[in-house]
Amino acid sequence: MKLCLQDLVELTGGELKLAVMPPLAGELTPIERIMLRPDSIESGDLFWCLAAQRCDIELAFLRGAAGVVCSNWTVEPWPGRFVLVVDDTIAALEQAVEGLSEQLNFSAEEEFCDNAPELKDLQLCAAHVADISPPICGLSVRDRSAKSCQRHAA
Repeated sequence: MKLCLQDLVELTGGELKLAVMPPLAGELTPIERIMLRPDSIESGDLFWCLAAQRCDIELAFLRGAAGVVCSNWTVEPWPGRFVLVVDDTIAALEQAVEGLSEQLNFSAEEEFCDNAPELKDLQLCAAHVADISPPICGLSVRDRSAKSCQRHAA
């Protein structure tokens, strides 16, 4: 499912503040990733400020965040960016997650866990049913101790 800025505004009930020069797609700006730490922001991410005090919103914009969700009404978006102001950032995040899960029509415990291939791989490895580790010198993880590798760097 693709999530855009307009969807996020509807899910959270927040107030959208676009910069004087708004994002190119405006309210249809796609939301690819939601990040909770400004130091891990990449270009186009959305920074969700969970702290009650001032977050490092400027760092998020500097690192390329498309927008910020915060509860600080005085924050102004940088050119080409947006700020979504909500009363309570944690409650707004909960609303967004609940709204998305309803739209996706799944139960987090049933469908997500049962259909997640990564989880199945981890479960198989934990039960020692599967060996998905990459082979080294033609040997699997279980066979590594049996022989030493004969390949050498040039």
